[in-house]
Amino acid sequence: MLKRSLLLCGLSAVALMVSSCLFDPDETPPPDDGKKPVTKQDLTERWHVLNNIEYAYQTRRIDIYDEILNSDFTFYFSPGDVGGGSPETFTRTEEKDATNRLFLSNEQTQNPPPDPVCRDMRLDLVFEPENLNWVEVIPENFPNEKWYTTTVFYTFTFEIEPNTTYIAQNGAKAQFTIRNNPSGGKNHWELVEFRDLGS
Repeated sequence: MLKRSLLLCGLSAVALMVSSCLFDPDETPPPDDGKKPVTKQDLTERWHVLNNIEYAYQTRRIDIYDEILNSDFTFYFSPGDVGGGSPETFTRTEEKDATNRLFLSNEQTQNPPPDPVCRDMRLDLVFEPENLNWVEVIPENFPNEKWYTTTVFYTFTFEIEPNTTYIAQNGAKAQFTIRNNPSGGKNHWELVEFRDLGS
């Protein structure tokens, strides 16, 4: 989302589905739709992973995003983002670093700041928990586990100082694959793969 390679090339790479975006520095961001704020979930249900991605972005909480990411996490850039110096994937470490820099960019004190300053961000993964279509996956390297994958549409707006706005293209989608890593006798779902499919 947010042409990851554009913003996070400046931030060393942007975090989250950045590939399918439109760039229009003169466009006014869409008004707040009055949507109820997202609340943090405990990751005991599969849909909590998607919910907590939104929550992490809404609150700029890297600790929440870090909790979601499985130790084997991989982010896959959309085909349109790959090339011209952009990678095909991010490791967990690269994803966390890029996202953290994005979240903290509005708190930079250097003048000029080392990274582009994202003064406002809005992210919406378009789903209703009861309507998510989870497909069971048996991973080749973990044949005794069952992972689950789902694909959802997303929208976003990122406002970058001084007057640049990134918005998602219509029909942008991402695929999320999750894995259960139980803790204390309870389910603990984590994100193991995140694929930006573009639009």
